[in-house]
Amino acid sequence: MKLDIRKYIRCLLFVLPFLLSSCNQEDDINEIFVSGQWQLVNYYTGIDWNNYNANAKPTYTKPEDLKVINAFSIMFNDDGTVQGNIENGTYSGKWQANAKDRSIRITQIECTVSLSGKNKEFIDKLKNVQFYQGDNIMLRLAPNERTTCMQFRH
Repeated sequence: MKLDIRKYIRCLLFVLPFLLSSCNQEDDINEIFVSGQWQLVNYYTGIDWNNYNANAKPTYTKPEDLKVINAFSIMFNDDGTVQGNIENGTYSGKWQANAKDRSIRITQIECTVSLSGKNKEFIDKLKNVQFYQGDNIMLRLAPNERTTCMQFRH
């Protein structure tokens, strides 16, 4: 019995490094970003970036405003392109993320409609995004100061 336990422990110690090395930061980026379409929940102000929206205030609270912004979407493709829906139109661009510092850039955004109102606000916020937090359920994108964010859900 004692010999079997030692054998089991040796086998586990041999296999463990392989299991741990198979998980990398690229997996995290793919799990978060390249996992389907994300819908905008709201924009938040007064956030504490390290406490996941503790004391955050939503920008929009009226049902008619939420109906418009909740239709905004974004989809990150594994080829580095991004696309999504805005009110009465679509947009596309390029994206790149770095798991080490959780930074993200969304660039070269082109829209099928002229931008104004909530469409312009959404695209302007996407252009200013520099950091991300999230998992395969929730995604937050924030500008450099990280006191505001855009929150998305699947």
